[in-house]
Amino acid sequence: MAKKFCSNIGGQAVLEGVMMRGKSVMATAVRDAKGEIQVESVRYTPYKERSAWYRVPIIRGILAFAVSLVTGMKTLLRASEVYGDLADEQPSKFEKWLAKTLKVDIMSVVSAVGVLLGVGLALFLFVFVPNTVAELIFTKAVKLDQASVGYIAARAAVSGALRILIFVAYIGLTSLLKDIKRLYRYHGAEHKVVSCYEHNLPLNVENARKMTTIHDRCGTTLVFVVMVVAIIFFAVVEILLAAGNITSFGVRLAIRILGIPLVAGLSYEIQQLLARYDNRVVKALKAPGLLLQKITTAEPDDSMIEVALTAFTTVIDMEKDKSIPESRFVTAVTLEKCEAEIKEILGKDASRTEIELILMAACGAKTKSALYEKKRLSSEDLLKAKEYAKKRAQGMPLQYAIGFACFYGYDFKTDGRALIPRFDTELMAERVIKEVGGDTSKSVLELCAGSGAVAIAVQKETGAKVTASDISDEALSLAKENAEALGAAVEFVKSDLFENIEGKFDIIAANPPYIPSAEIEKLSPEVKDYEPGLALDGGEDGLSFYRRIAAEYKAYLKEDGVLILEVGAGQAKDVAALFGGEAEIITDYNNPPVERVLVIR
Repeated sequence: MAKKFCSNIGGQAVLEGVMMRGKSVMATAVRDAKGEIQVESVRYTPYKERSAWYRVPIIRGILAFAVSLVTGMKTLLRASEVYGDLADEQPSKFEKWLAKTLKVDIMSVVSAVGVLLGVGLALFLFVFVPNTVAELIFTKAVKLDQASVGYIAARAAVSGALRILIFVAYIGLTSLLKDIKRLYRYHGAEHKVVSCYEHNLPLNVENARKMTTIHDRCGTTLVFVVMVVAIIFFAVVEILLAAGNITSFGVRLAIRILGIPLVAGLSYEIQQLLARYDNRVVKALKAPGLLLQKITTAEPDDSMIEVALTAFTTVIDMEKDKSIPESRFVTAVTLEKCEAEIKEILGKDASRTEIELILMAACGAKTKSALYEKKRLSSEDLLKAKEYAKKRAQGMPLQYAIGFACFYGYDFKTDGRALIPRFDTELMAERVIKEVGGDTSKSVLELCAGSGAVAIAVQKETGAKVTASDISDEALSLAKENAEALGAAVEFVKSDLFENIEGKFDIIAANPPYIPSAEIEKLSPEVKDYEPGLALDGGEDGLSFYRRIAAEYKAYLKEDGVLILEVGAGQAKDVAALFGGEAEIITDYNNPPVERVLVIR
């Protein structure tokens, strides 16, 4: 008998898509609600390389059957997530407890529960029901010698016939459901693409469309083979039990259940053998199983074939080229679920505002209302949010964790190179902008510029000539990155206060370090452990930098110029005294308000 060419790639239809699995790659392609094809691909160690058992006939069939059950359930769940069908479903308390106890993710728990329920239903429908009915028929209605081979064979045949009848009825009824109808069409698309490949035709929609929706190695055919093998296998088992005078219904049922893996293994080997040959005898043996596929497959449209081709070619490409990375679906997750997951990471005491800011940063929402208008976030956005939350949970300042801080309506990149721009400092920026007015010829110098927030905001808002200085190379590099990102024409100078400054300015602004040295260790961990100490330490009393500025600023300020300083809580009058006592003091919006900014003319 001449052998047929059989691909080592097999598949499964899923919600609006197809999964294809090769020797070492599994790829699932799904058309999402936007009409785009998404692909999720994973690499795995070939089963034959994991254990020698995968090369042992019959046992390899049992293992393949078990792997297919679990993988199939996980794939169905993942495909459903692309549409957000599962986004609203919160895990049960039992599932959460099980996941925590067994140290596995919720998806694995849901998959395992689904497999157990599916197996339980299958055992009930295809083992318990047909055997119980057959038992009743032959104990109540048929008067034969129960130990005779004829009686046992007849009962096994009736039980098997009932099993096949239930199966056909089951798939026939499910095919009436709208979603199942589409699933069966994708099943047809899967078969067409595999057949196209096995006929050595170029993989495209036109060639695949010509192929049949029926395939030798289909799972539907395998189920039918399992049922036929089960009739024969369990008839032999019944004869042996009768010979041993074992008549208990419960014992026989238990043996039937325990024998199912062996039946599955035998059936797998038979189907693989039949799939490799094509002659009259083989066709006759395969005919009933292939006929059942008329129910479980349907003619797909071109868009469905395109999805199946995407999954199939992804497997081929990734198995040829090991450098191609794995990919993940971008799924939809409800905002409520996102909030719950972030709160779980941050802890029960996490503020709602912090959770919202993390989610806003992850999805790019500029306002809370924009966040809540989304209703759902992508899985990629949630993954980013979880990474931010993990950093925050370790004590990192929120602005460092999310990578930016909003200042005067602009988003500034933030990291450990410079202090985080704070809302209180907007008062200083606001006053500088007011002093510039509409005069773009005015010049502004900012000392201790840090991330460049004040200098950049002033330049963007006024168009004035702005120079910014800092002693830290790292701070200046961050400030330059922010200026480039925001399109601000700011000149940056490395300088220890006025050391490298040239010329005179209409406005000089500074928010220098003002924390007394002894107070640094008393600051919150997220400040003292993460923000640069150079930008915090203001000397013994916190006024060291103000004294230096007071001693030098007049040489750099025009005659009618203005000096604007931010000061720490309780420092306003002491700093004003360093400049002769004459200063306008501006309070912030705290409750109670803090004297925050000095304006000196």
